[in-house]
Amino acid sequence: MSSRCLRSLLLVLPLLAVACGDDSDGVVPPQLTPPTVREIQPTGGPVAGNTLVNIYGSGFQPGAKAFLGNLELQRTVVVNSFRLYGYTPTASSGRMDVRVWNPDGAYGVLVKGFTYEGPPTPSIAQAEVVNGNTDTVSGGPPVGVTVRGAVTVPGVTRGIGQGGGVRAQVGFAAGNAELLLQESYTWEEATYETDSGSGEADIYKGNVLLQAPIGGENREWVVAVRFSIDGGSTWVMADGDGIANGVSAEMMRRVFIARPRVDYCKLGPDGNRANPEHFYLPTDTTLVKVAGQVYAAGITQGAGGGSGVVAQLGYGPQDTDPRTSDAWTWVNATYKTEHGNNDEWEADLPNPGAVGTYRLAFRFSISENAWRVCDADGVNDSTSGELTFSLAKLGTLTVGSEPPKPKVSWCKIGEDQKAPEVIAYQTNQTTGLKTVFAQVHLPGVTDKVGAGPGIAGQLGWGPAGEDPRTSPLWNWSTPLVFNKDNFGANDEWKATLPNPAVSGEYRYAVRFNADGGPLRVCDGNGTDDGGQEFQLDQLGTLNVTGPSAPPTVVGYCKLGATGNDTPESLQYTTASAASHRVVGQVFVQSVTNGAGQGANIVGQLGWGPEGQDPTTSAQWNWTTTGTYRGDTGDTGNNDEYEATLPNPGTVGSFRFAYRFRVNGGAFLYCDADGNTGAAGFDVARIGTLTVEQGQVPTSVCRLQSVSADTIGSGAAVTAVGRVRIPGVTDGPGAGANLQVEVGLGAAGVNASTEPGAFTWKAATYSREAEGEAATDEFTVEFHPAYTVSRTVSMRYSTDGGAWTYCDKDGNDVGGYTVEQQHALLVNNHSDIGYCNLQHPFTMMTTATGNDRTVYGQVWEGGVTDSAGAGAGLVAHLGYGSTAQDPGVAGWTWILAPYDQDVGNNDQFAVPLPDLPVGTSYMYRYSLNGGPYCYGDRDDRGGSGNGFQGGDVGTVTAP
Repeated sequence: MSSRCLRSLLLVLPLLAVACGDDSDGVVPPQLTPPTVREIQPTGGPVAGNTLVNIYGSGFQPGAKAFLGNLELQRTVVVNSFRLYGYTPTASSGRMDVRVWNPDGAYGVLVKGFTYEGPPTPSIAQAEVVNGNTDTVSGGPPVGVTVRGAVTVPGVTRGIGQGGGVRAQVGFAAGNAELLLQESYTWEEATYETDSGSGEADIYKGNVLLQAPIGGENREWVVAVRFSIDGGSTWVMADGDGIANGVSAEMMRRVFIARPRVDYCKLGPDGNRANPEHFYLPTDTTLVKVAGQVYAAGITQGAGGGSGVVAQLGYGPQDTDPRTSDAWTWVNATYKTEHGNNDEWEADLPNPGAVGTYRLAFRFSISENAWRVCDADGVNDSTSGELTFSLAKLGTLTVGSEPPKPKVSWCKIGEDQKAPEVIAYQTNQTTGLKTVFAQVHLPGVTDKVGAGPGIAGQLGWGPAGEDPRTSPLWNWSTPLVFNKDNFGANDEWKATLPNPAVSGEYRYAVRFNADGGPLRVCDGNGTDDGGQEFQLDQLGTLNVTGPSAPPTVVGYCKLGATGNDTPESLQYTTASAASHRVVGQVFVQSVTNGAGQGANIVGQLGWGPEGQDPTTSAQWNWTTTGTYRGDTGDTGNNDEYEATLPNPGTVGSFRFAYRFRVNGGAFLYCDADGNTGAAGFDVARIGTLTVEQGQVPTSVCRLQSVSADTIGSGAAVTAVGRVRIPGVTDGPGAGANLQVEVGLGAAGVNASTEPGAFTWKAATYSREAEGEAATDEFTVEFHPAYTVSRTVSMRYSTDGGAWTYCDKDGNDVGGYTVEQQHALLVNNHSDIGYCNLQHPFTMMTTATGNDRTVYGQVWEGGVTDSAGAGAGLVAHLGYGSTAQDPGVAGWTWILAPYDQDVGNNDQFAVPLPDLPVGTSYMYRYSLNGGPYCYGDRDDRGGSGNGFQGGDVGTVTAP
């Protein structure tokens, strides 16, 4: 048994005796029971003190004190009635009695129980870093920091002045270093500064020079102090709360150095929140100046340009984001003036020279750090509200032959200074319909007597919650008419609000434009480009109750396919068969919204002499009824119809258009921009048909239709072509030995002169052409991969002979021309979030084993971010020539098995066969049988920046 265990047993036995003794009913007067001191550990220590000792015995009361001779033990703690501990004070050498005093005055003594040894030796009792954690900003220069520390050495630092024999150093280390290792720090000598307030400690200080971040947002440093009392042989390092409780990395003092940043900026001059709009002729050399504002705390408040601020003005293509797009051009701006705490900068806006519409933005940085891109109503760190960056608030630059049409400056629903009326109808109500008033303002136009010249407007209605600026569910078929001048500045217009005749809650609004320019949709408290933004909760309210009646109002219609607002110009000869298929679109609330054909809709394709208004002329022919083709429009809410345009058979110039009605209601006439202009139907925007004298050609071919004008990479496109060859296509079925191909090539390339620039795919016979005798119709489906402007063409051959090339108006009309090829824009893939060719990007012909394995990765939210292979994902490794679009023809595909998860991506892997030098390879992916995502090199952005033939893998020589 150890001596410690024996001691414990001896101490417990008296207690057991007391516990087991006889009870007594007698009353014993209280007596002072002295504590017993049996042992002290250790039994000796240096005269410098600060030795931790444990005293053992019995009867120790809370608050008891311990003494060595006449010197009280420091920082005494009574653990229990059998043990206490504390630290020895400084004393002279010699043997000392160990005495424990209870608060009641009783005490016990261990005679000569502790021995002080040797002369007093200084020791560091406490040391700490006086600094707190600090934040600072630097645009590049190093940051100087003064570091202070306090040290307490009993018998040395007490009193006035510097204690002798103390040495101090200040140091710094990177925030991610091993912070408790003194070797991690760079140390500099510190000097005595002053005494502490208590007089017990000395305070030292020194300076360190900390490097600012390079390219990052901030940099973290740790500063420290260390002390020595033996000339530097040993050092005691301090932290922020002192060494008495140990030194920890968490309590080390830190300095965070941030790069200076732009807190706020905006495009345009101070106080003007309107989107800047500018115009150049392509040849203009006189440049306009564009301003921008910037605020950076502590930098822009003073006079002159803020130190380190860099400003640029940029322009780029529409529908691109200046924060991420590489297609933007940026020019440096110069400081102009002060606006309060902001600096205003200015730059000359370059002239791109190419006709088109561009977007404008300013951007600012400090010391060329990360850019903050600015819109017209200002940008800060907000994630909601008007100070969030918005692509809709960028400026506009138009380069063309004439300036863009002006936008009305302000408009509102209702009479002047009145909110829109809440209107209630019954579904069967036909009389007593409400008149809605509207206000419009355009300087120099509406401030004249009478209706402002060129101003036109419409009254519209649509379902509650739908935005009238963008929703296809709104009905804008009711024109506004001028009512009166208002205060000499505004024009007041009015119209009767139609009855939707379908029970429900609706909203109504008005919209205006000037001279056919952009539309402005107006709410009840006014809309402009400044402080009165359009608000959905400020629209008029229309409540319709009662049993729903069949709708009789067509809300929208359009001549032509979705995305094409340019009227078609078609040609026939007097001997041509009617062949041009013309499409039209219609929307009727609650009728065309669902899948399939809307009930009781009549669509007619009409034609008539040029110069005659189809809405009134008796010379127009409306005998051609359109047939339902499918659902279309941006959200599938429209029904699309198709009809063959008749051939008038006489030489001349004609016009053609569509019109629709529902349930026997009034016809709505349709032009190419979908009666969305404030003028509604516009005769200038309907189709043109020219008929010339001609003979029946021996053979005729035509690219009849292509199912889309704009698609995402990998999406399906269907092309239809027709061929008539006397003696070949006369009978039923495909003409003997007739081969038809559809080709996809670069925009503007002539397929008949450069057929090698196209990827050709064989079309298959589908039927005898409707409405054309002795004509075969062929179809083909392809899936363009390359993201670029493309063109679609067609050709045929008989008996393996020379190819005859066919365009959209047929080779019988002006021969084959580039202009009559079909333009197809292929945008980035959208069905799968991201895909790529992961590696390798080159493969030597001599590669063997694992070196022949090619890897690809794909990501789709909710599919690949869980463990294992994403459900429904299929991957192929393909190889071929980049001269051939891999989504059309000419490539070979190998099924690639799932390999492993890589983060949130799924990785696939398969060996590449032994292929000739120069062969290209890449990956494609499909989810649940959907369109393929074509993935090119990961190091060049993968599918994130589209799919290009120059970014695929290549087989190389050794």
